[in-house]
Amino acid sequence: MIDIQKLKMLSMNTDNLIAPVVFGLMCCLFLYSGCAEKKYSELDARTSAEWVKDAVLYEVNLRSFSKEGTLNILEARIPELKKLGATVVLLMPIHPIGEFNRKGRLGSLYAVKDFYAVNPEYGTLHDFQSLVNALHRQGLKVVIGLVADYAAWDSQLLMEHPDWFQHNEEGAIVSPQKDLFDVAQLDYRQHEPRKYMIAVMKYWVKEFNVDGFKCTMAESIPVDFWIAARKEIEKIKPVIFISEHSQPEYHIKAFDMTFSWSISHILSSIENTTASVSALDDSLKYEYFQFPKGSLHVRSDETQNKIESAQTIEKCNPQEAKARAVLKFMIPGVPFISNGEEVGDINHLDFSDEVEIDWSKGKDIREVYERLGALRRDHLALRNGSYSSIPNSECKMVYSFLRSSGRDSLITVINFGKEKRVVNLKMPMGSSMIWNDQFSSTRFQTNDESLSITLSPCGYVVLSPETERNIQ
Repeated sequence: MIDIQKLKMLSMNTDNLIAPVVFGLMCCLFLYSGCAEKKYSELDARTSAEWVKDAVLYEVNLRSFSKEGTLNILEARIPELKKLGATVVLLMPIHPIGEFNRKGRLGSLYAVKDFYAVNPEYGTLHDFQSLVNALHRQGLKVVIGLVADYAAWDSQLLMEHPDWFQHNEEGAIVSPQKDLFDVAQLDYRQHEPRKYMIAVMKYWVKEFNVDGFKCTMAESIPVDFWIAARKEIEKIKPVIFISEHSQPEYHIKAFDMTFSWSISHILSSIENTTASVSALDDSLKYEYFQFPKGSLHVRSDETQNKIESAQTIEKCNPQEAKARAVLKFMIPGVPFISNGEEVGDINHLDFSDEVEIDWSKGKDIREVYERLGALRRDHLALRNGSYSSIPNSECKMVYSFLRSSGRDSLITVINFGKEKRVVNLKMPMGSSMIWNDQFSSTRFQTNDESLSITLSPCGYVVLSPETERNIQ
């Protein structure tokens, strides 16, 4: 059982400047969940398939992925994604886009005009089926973006069923919020919109064999809809449901995983020296107390506001990008790669225009991602192993932790500071005397259960024991 004082103690482990923010976040979510320790944290999350738990997610914005912006080009580049370690390809919404109240030059991907069609700029339904088949042949799963909460003003759905949308006191159809002026809000208090959206999902699973959905604004729709939708769809085949938001209740019966947005915010605070790395530990502890047991969290390097994220991440140098990539692959959870991150290009995050990724740069960043993908594939400790923090002498800016599963263990040490640091680690009892870095092949030897490592700014090591032992 957890109480508010315990949450406060966890938040106070962070730097004084960020502690009130962390504590405030904890308290808000604690109150929102209605005593979460009784309602959620003592319950089990729904059981997901092994391929879901072992996943590496790769999201594609077709507009940015290639100059042509087509499904056929993506199909031709499947080997690149597989080499990167991706196991699940997430396609951002692929449907035709509304023209009325359109955002930007091309319109937002989320202003869906026809839920049963593919945007002709990307290709045809035949091209989409070809892509799905090719991904499946290569052993990858396919997930499509689902915008179930709203539709374009000139959508077929609104034209035929305006009564299915929310209206204000004057009887006018409304948008979900001010900045989403290009879409109209569906009314899930009614039965018919629910039936329609479930039919849409069943169509893409039954007719094209997609493996699931990444659901935008999932928290704006009652959870009982998602539970009913999943039950109906899994009469066809087992699927994966991913929520872009983070709600404990959604892990019980509806979703396999939700996004953990706090990690990206905390990293920005650490790099700006307004927080210490202990805030990362606190975030993981909080997930443990707040969410059902066994909940899966997506580890993304984006913030919830993706355009704002572009402005933030552009300031990161390539070494910072590598350090962030190491973190999201090595901590517990499911790694998420947004196309272009593997080469350090994040300008594609404008979803209402065409911004092409520069694939010619960032070869060294791509190599780091490829190595991380291989490590996750080869080490059970990274897919479902335990996590424990390792004390070190530079505890404000250097993050160190152990992932372990039986005799498989890895230690990660990341310097998020802008200065070179000599770090002394207090090694776990029973650990090996010799450790090898998985990125440089450098050998490190412990001395009286301590290990000294020199890290460059935003430097990192991932250590595996030369002699396998059970580590306590």
